[in-house]
Order: sequence, then C-alpha cells, then structure tokens
Amino acid sequence: MSLRRHQTTSPREHRKRHAPAWVGVLLLALGLACSRGSEQPSRVLLHETYVWQRAWSPELGQALTEAPAELGALRVLARERSGSARTPVDVAVDVAALARSGREVVAVMRVDGTAPLDGISLQEVVAHARSWRARGVRVRGIELDHDCATAALDSYAGWLARERAALGDLALSITALPTWSTSPALTRLVSIPDDIVLQVHAVRAPTLFTPEEARGFTEAWSQATSRPFHVALPTYRVRLRDGTLLSAEPREVARFLAGLRERPVAGVVGILWFRLGHRGDPEAWSLPTLTAVVRGEPLVPKLLPRLVDVGGGTLDIVVENTGRVDADAPARLTFSGNLEILDGVSGYAARGASLVARTPPRLRVGERRVVGFVRGTEVAIAVP
Repeated sequence: MSLRRHQTTSPREHRKRHAPAWVGVLLLALGLACSRGSEQPSRVLLHETYVWQRAWSPELGQALTEAPAELGALRVLARERSGSARTPVDVAVDVAALARSGREVVAVMRVDGTAPLDGISLQEVVAHARSWRARGVRVRGIELDHDCATAALDSYAGWLARERAALGDLALSITALPTWSTSPALTRLVSIPDDIVLQVHAVRAPTLFTPEEARGFTEAWSQATSRPFHVALPTYRVRLRDGTLLSAEPREVARFLAGLRERPVAGVVGILWFRLGHRGDPEAWSLPTLTAVVRGEPLVPKLLPRLVDVGGGTLDIVVENTGRVDADAPARLTFSGNLEILDGVSGYAARGASLVARTPPRLRVGERRVVGFVRGTEVAIAVP
C-alpha cells in the first residue's frame, strides 16, 4: 500500500507533526552510542591456578575441591626435565582427586631452560593427559613450561611447530618470559600454541614481584604481539640461599589485579595463580586469602593475641589469625602485671616486659601459634 496515496495531510504538515517522535528516537540512539563509547570496556578476567606440588597429600586433594569457584581450571605439573638430570621425573599425581574436583585440567611438562630440547617430545606429557582423561579427568590440553633463552627462540619455535602437529584434539599452551618480547622470532613463536601464559614473577633477581614491574612487563608484551594471553601471578614466598626472604604480598598482587580491571591491557584475557596452596603448604597463600584477592575483597589483617591457661600457673601466649588474609604476627607483644617468668618461642625472645621477634612468623588464615609463655599474677597482653 502506498503511503503517498493515503495521506490525509500535506507532506509539510506530516513532517511537522511526526518529526519530534523520530528525532527523539534518533537523539536517544546517538546518546546511547556516545555514552557507550565514553565508558571503559568491561573486562571479566578468567582465573585458573597451577597445582605445582611435587608430593601430593590428602590436604592438597582437599584443596582441589575447596578452591574458589572462580578458578575455572587446574594446570597440573605432571613431568619434569632438567639440564642436570636427563632422566625425566614424573609427579605422582592423585588422578582420582583431579576427577573428583570436576574442573578442567591441563597437564604441564616443565623443561628447565638449560635442558636441550633434542630428544624431548611433547608426547611425554600427552601420555599423561590421555591417561588422566581415560580415568574421568576433564583434560583440556597440555602446557610446556620452558624458560628458553631469548636468543634461541627461533629454534624453539621450529621445535614447537613440529611437536604441535601430533597433539590431536589437545590444546597447546606455553609459558612465556617478558624478555621474549624483543625477539624477532616472537611473532612466529606465538602463532603456534593455542594459549600463552606470561610469567611476571621471579623474572629479575632478587625481586619476586612488584606491581609496577609486572605492569611494565604486561604492557610491553601487549605491544609486541596481538595474540591474547594470560598473566601468571605469584601466591608464594621463597627463602634464598643467603637467607633473604622473598614474598608475594597479597596486597601488592591485589593492587596489580585492581589496576588490570581499572585500566585493562589489550590482549589480557585471564589470570593464572602460581600456586594453589593448602593446609600443609606454609609457603603459599591460604585458600581464603587467594579467594579474597580473586574477588577483590578487603585485605584487612586481624591478629588476636591472647593468654591461654595451661595449668600449673603457666599461661601460653597465643597469636591467632582471625581475618581473611594471611599476615605476619606482631613484631612486639607487651605485658603488664606481676611477671615472674616470660619467655618466647617461634622466633620470639623476651626483652624486659615484652616479647620481640626479629622476623615474626607468617600466620595463615585460621592459624594459631604459641609464641611464648608467662607466669605471674594479673597478667595482661597488648600489641603496642
């Protein structure tokens, strides 16, 4: 039906009568488009975790089921090769625990940076992946963790391309070092795997992690390649041979993560946590701490010092972490009352009416530690 033939008003009157409606719709559409363009793009980061323990325990198996729901997959160390020992080492993984977790799994082979790739094949870890899958594990793929020297990346890419062809339906992931971003071979290398994990911790000795350095590594990698990638963040601490303690502090890692959410870096699609802690692993974050960081919850320590009567006139001095984040115990505890005996343990020593620790112990969420004992009357404890 022709609109022109059935008009009852003049074209000029028609335009005047109906212009406000369509102009309003147009202006609304333009306004929405402009407002969308001015907003920061929302960025939902996917989270996964490494299970990197070489000795499995019931506590680790339990952690697989207690880990926060945000951790979508487990990347499990299955096999290791080092330059000093040509014989590979297989990790005795609790495959039944992996199956019970119900999570997707990636089987990881670690090849030391000093180990030549001659005579090494990805089929070594593929065998583990297929065996796990046959036992009910939701195996998604395999990963190669190889700290290749930057100068050897072209050779590494050639080896990886040859090995990639025989993986079948298994996805391939590789870990990458920030120093690779300057290599001419980078474009070729990153075109081979399905997934790339950029490690931004333990890159330059003697630093384990700083938010500023990690941000710089991430931005430089993003500028060097257009391939999507994950960022691997630390959840552990390590003591060097000279006694120096390097620690990934939850607040510092959370600050980097908040920066990624507020100012996204092109290409970053998710976070990989190294490593999943458990009750028997005092050098990794507790699960509540990891959960709090992943969810962006407040990281306020709550350390409760108290006296516990153990009989015979003796009071144990106990510090308990009742918060949601792992934290160091107080460096000093002071006492009042009529003190007869005051002594410390767990790194604490008596100094007058105080217990002092040069290096206070780290208390995981829910952990309580006896740090000394006291005898006397009307004894009270305080944190200065």
